[in-house]
Amino acid sequence: MTKIELKQAPEVKRLVLTAFPSYRKHNAYLSVFPESGVNINSFWDGGSRDDFAIVDLTTMQTKAMPTSTHPYFDLIAKGIHGTNDLVSVDRGNITLKQLPENFALVRAGTFCGKAATAHVYLPVTNMPRLIGGAQ
Repeated sequence: MTKIELKQAPEVKRLVLTAFPSYRKHNAYLSVFPESGVNINSFWDGGSRDDFAIVDLTTMQTKAMPTSTHPYFDLIAKGIHGTNDLVSVDRGNITLKQLPENFALVRAGTFCGKAATAHVYLPVTNMPRLIGGAQ
């Protein structure tokens, strides 16, 4: 995970603002998408909530993501569970298992009542294109 100052990395800033147009912080984190996947649950818990967006790097269009995925009230109660090549839902936890090339996963939201610092996940093949290979 690399901390990026957005005014020094306009490509990353453009990506974060595409995903979350109201984002106003000066920094973001940048990481290679982990092999173990990323938990993409999004619900309020103790004054914190993660929000996610997937951005197509070729068109800079955002893709729809679930806006409320509480492990019990939104998933188990509705009978949503299972696994496919990209996503697994196990005991109410949603894990994005892989991120296709030319897509970015951006996480932002609220941490302890304040705006959370954005975190951009990229496939390893797209990392050099975005900021010259820093990981």
